[in-house]
Amino acid sequence: MSPQPPVPTVTVPVVSAWASKINWTQAVAAFAMILTLVSGGKVGMDADQQTAAVVTIGVACNIATWVMKTFFTARVHPTSLPKGS
Repeated sequence: MSPQPPVPTVTVPVVSAWASKINWTQAVAAFAMILTLVSGGKVGMDADQQTAAVVTIGVACNIATWVMKTFFTARVHPTSLPKGS
């Protein structure tokens, strides 16, 4: 068996977690879901509509996160880097 070719090294800029579009997407989705649960009854939504809205927000956020992470991320955050010497 021949040895595997070396894996190429890529240099990317490292940025703060505050600049992460993934983190912001998750934070906005969490806020929207909590807001829906807290205020849904006050705007005439019944429990089933509130549940459907929260599930829709959660699924849409997961899809948006996947798309952004897969196709639009060109940098890494310090927590993503390997630890060591």
